[in-house]
Amino acid sequence: MPHVSAILLCYNCAELVAAAVRSLLAQDYAGPVEVIISDDASSDGTFDAACRELAGCRADWAIQTFQRAANSGSKSAHLNDVLPRATGDILISFDADDVSEPSRISRTVAAFVVDPAVQAVYSSFSLIDKDGRPMGEGRVPHPPSNVNTRRWFAQVDAYAAGATLAIRRPVAEAFGPLEPDIHEDIVLPFRASLLGECVYLDEPLVRVRRHAASLTADHDRFLSMTAYRARMLLGIDRARRNLQSRLADIQRAEELMPARSADAAELRCIAEESVSHAEMTTGLLAPAITTRLSALWRLVRSGAYSDATLQHAALALAPQAYIAYKRRSLAVRR
Repeated sequence: MPHVSAILLCYNCAELVAAAVRSLLAQDYAGPVEVIISDDASSDGTFDAACRELAGCRADWAIQTFQRAANSGSKSAHLNDVLPRATGDILISFDADDVSEPSRISRTVAAFVVDPAVQAVYSSFSLIDKDGRPMGEGRVPHPPSNVNTRRWFAQVDAYAAGATLAIRRPVAEAFGPLEPDIHEDIVLPFRASLLGECVYLDEPLVRVRRHAASLTADHDRFLSMTAYRARMLLGIDRARRNLQSRLADIQRAEELMPARSADAAELRCIAEESVSHAEMTTGLLAPAITTRLSALWRLVRSGAYSDATLQHAALALAPQAYIAYKRRSLAVRR
């Protein structure tokens, strides 16, 4: 059975990390597992809380623990330190504020074993609040069954759910370090698709915790129209940086696999077009409604963000009302 490195990164989550570690140790996988706990210079006792739970680790599992002296600044930068230390054939990411189902490793590994071309696996997830109470299902974008995964992930905003992501070792080694200011769940799935396949499992294998401090919450963007516009502009700036990352990875894939270079030009076009689509969305927040409606029409005509057409229409027709509605709905959920 494949050797698995279960990598749990943590930072300032002392009250939550014990549940994450316990769920990792409760995995039903029968093969060899290396548990890696790496703390990003927490100031609240997170590392000690995580290490205390390791007393319940199976005797046949290996353990590595690390604590950085200074914070890395991002999950990608933290992973750049940790991934070279992992010795497993399959590397599975565990978030310190989430809870994994007992079958997570075994179901994930099974997807790799059934097809050697599979280079990354991710799954759906359920949502829980800060106290562990269910909040429904999470939204997990994934390529439709009839769409080429390489082309789908070439879009600069395409990602796999980082809380559920697993990769083969070559994905971590073939392309060099991650860019610290680009999320790993945007980069690694695309790199995996360049080497082979990235597979989505429609099973909620992780309970993802939503709370004010979680990286994906970002509730503040709905505080005002100014805040929402700032987040949108920041997202477009990130899309431009993601484009440079995509282009560099495509070039590296051409060097590694010249036989696959035929579709490199198409992948570049897809990546560049996706940035253009992102830039179109700025018109949805223009002062003049005619400009907003023109931007909406261009987005609809281009086929971009088809699953967000209603949201874009709400922004174009009544941006203030849309922001107020989102703010109220978040207040109810919290």
